[in-house]
Order: sequence, then structure tokens, then C-alpha cells
Amino acid sequence: MRVILKEDVASLGHLGDIKEVAAGYARNYLIPRGLVIPATARNVAEVEHERRLISGRIDKRREELKGLAARVDETVLTFPVKVGEDGRLFGSVTAKAIADALTEQGIPVDRRQLVDLAGPLKAVGEETLKVDLGHGVTARLKVSVVPEEAGAEA
Repeated sequence: MRVILKEDVASLGHLGDIKEVAAGYARNYLIPRGLVIPATARNVAEVEHERRLISGRIDKRREELKGLAARVDETVLTFPVKVGEDGRLFGSVTAKAIADALTEQGIPVDRRQLVDLAGPLKAVGEETLKVDLGHGVTARLKVSVVPEEAGAEA
């Protein structure tokens, strides 16, 4: 079944794209949630007309994301954690913890957007992570993992 995306769908495509999907997927998931419309001749003609408007919205969204990226670039997150005598962490700093800390600072980021984080941070030190904000906009986030005593002093 051919459909036109009304919103960005992570596993499918971007706003305004025309995609071929399974009929059940479209009928049972995408259409009821308002993510797509069927790609009839009339709808395709309307989308072609609205594509200019959509590109304007995408450009506006990209500019918003660039501003957000600037805020992420300036942000340094510090995580005080318990450390044993040999310098090993009790636990780890996960992508969810990093995303939650960014959200608390007013920067809405999903944990799946932390591109360079292959696994949880398990060592004391500083790490620079790449954050994919979408629409080709990326930012660099500095995450510092410090021993709990040093975190209390900072």
C-alpha cells in the first residue's frame, strides 16, 4: 500500500515522503495514529502542492534544531558516582541517565539520539558524545564522570 507521511516516522521516512508499506501496517498502526494518509492521486497532487510548505516547515525546524545544538554544545554534564578504592565505578552512567539530565536542563533529547554511546560509561573521566538531533543536525555533548567526593565539592 502506498502512503504519504504526515510526520517523520523513525523507521520509515520523513514528512512528505511517499512510501510503500504493508497494508496491515498502514491500516492498523500508521493511519489510526495520523502518521500517514493513503497515496491516492488526489492526495499525491495535494502533497506536491504542499511540499513547498513542508520544506518551509523543515527549514524552520532545522533552524530550531541548530539553536538546540548550540545549547547542547555548551552543556557539560557532571555525574558524581560512587567509586571503589581502585577507581572502579559502582554501577554506571547510562544513556537514559544522560538523556534525563539533558531534559531536566530544558533540552529534550531521547536516549536513542546519543550516537557515540555504545554502552554505559563505566570509568571516571570525561567523554564527548555525538548527539543526533535529526534533519542532519548534530551536536557534541561533554559528559564528565567524577568520584562522588569530588562531585560534592564541585
